[in-house]
Amino acid sequence: MRPPSITLRIALLFAGASGVILMAAGLWISAMLVAHFEAQDRLEIRGKLELVRRLIESKRSPADFERLPTELARALVGHQELGVLLLDGHGDTLFASIGDRLAETLQSHPLPVDAPVEFTDSERGYRGMGLRIDSGLPEPGVLTVGVLRDTSHHEYFLAALRHALWLAIAVTALMMGALGWFVARSGLAPLRRLTEHITAIDPERLAERLPTEAVAPELLALAGAFNGMLQRLEDGYRRLSEFSSDIAHELRTPLANLRTQAEVSLGKSRSPNEYRELLHSALEEYERLSRMVDDMLLLAKTDEGHLPDLRLLDLDAEVAALIEYFEALAEDRQLVLAATGSARLWGDGPMLRRAIANLLSNAIRHAERGSTIRVAIDAATPDGARLTVTNRGPEIPSEALPRLFDRFYRSDPARSRDGEGSGLGLAIARSIVRAHGGDIRVRSEAGETAFECRFSRSAVRSAVAKGRERPRAGADGGVGTRPAAEVQESASSVK
Repeated sequence: MRPPSITLRIALLFAGASGVILMAAGLWISAMLVAHFEAQDRLEIRGKLELVRRLIESKRSPADFERLPTELARALVGHQELGVLLLDGHGDTLFASIGDRLAETLQSHPLPVDAPVEFTDSERGYRGMGLRIDSGLPEPGVLTVGVLRDTSHHEYFLAALRHALWLAIAVTALMMGALGWFVARSGLAPLRRLTEHITAIDPERLAERLPTEAVAPELLALAGAFNGMLQRLEDGYRRLSEFSSDIAHELRTPLANLRTQAEVSLGKSRSPNEYRELLHSALEEYERLSRMVDDMLLLAKTDEGHLPDLRLLDLDAEVAALIEYFEALAEDRQLVLAATGSARLWGDGPMLRRAIANLLSNAIRHAERGSTIRVAIDAATPDGARLTVTNRGPEIPSEALPRLFDRFYRSDPARSRDGEGSGLGLAIARSIVRAHGGDIRVRSEAGETAFECRFSRSAVRSAVAKGRERPRAGADGGVGTRPAAEVQESASSVK
């Protein structure tokens, strides 16, 4: 089921909270009134007992006692809710202003003399207290006085009050719920306006941003986060558009070459050797297309952080194997390859060799003749291992550095694309390093260009702990130099 709306929940919270508060207040008021009525009844009962006691003590003879009932009747005029029962020492009734049945009940159940007691008779409530008084005469002797207070009108008042309170609580809760609904709807109006603004943004208007200066402070973080998401979407959409344009341009050249060769071969009859040359030329274009597709598939896999074969690697051994493979190419260009340092880290061997091979190939392509390409490995960094590939050569323009790792990007558009590969080498290198929890930085100044790879041990180990793939290590806990065929497979696709 869909959860209730925020407006409804706030309205219900308003109604519930007000109902609970009013209920607590009503119970407190009711308890206070009950205590007040009890104290008032005690005070009145004690007052009447004191009045009866003084009347009895004022009688000095039997003749005076004969006037006592008349005086008690006069004292109770206007006090219909009060009743007095007077018994002599033998338990006979001398005076009673209450019903006969109630008098009989009191005679059989005397009232206490120390505290009031409550009881009911014929569905009416009473609160009463007793008192023993010595008349000072042989007859009537020790008198027993009982004073009762009819509490029925108190009960009627309290019942009416409770009914009124419950009705007031219900009405107030409904009103507070309606008020809560209005307040919530009014309070959420900025969110609705923000939603309308967001809804109006489509792929053609990704450059539009939410106006943060007109957003409520509570929604400022949400608007900022959404603007950041729009910025990332815009960048991704732009890169996707550029990528689509670039890949179309990259595919157009080999496809046009293949079509031209096919048209030429079909234009007239040719010798077997000529057909063989045309097929060799077409095969080169097919290989170029195949490498481009392989590179794109590798990028898709590494962008998802997929590391199929995590092992504990000796980074210096991997670099030594790659230097041995590239040594012949470097000698042809009068370059020297040198490596220093060592480090061990968890990683995917073929992918790491592919990334380092791409960096070495790029350095060899742009290094000055007679210079040295240095590969420095440092394991003493706080975050993990660091590998730096440095070469001397033309500086890369500063405006080109941020886009150097973009797919199909070349800092010099005038370069011939025929010998420069697919333009995916640095993008693949960065994607592989990021899949290992690291990143690549580049600097180019003073005639020297350096690509620095930083590998985070904690990120790679956490990836292993999450169970992406189970790491495998050799018998000695590491790996050494890979076979030459495996190194050649990793490096042969560097473009």
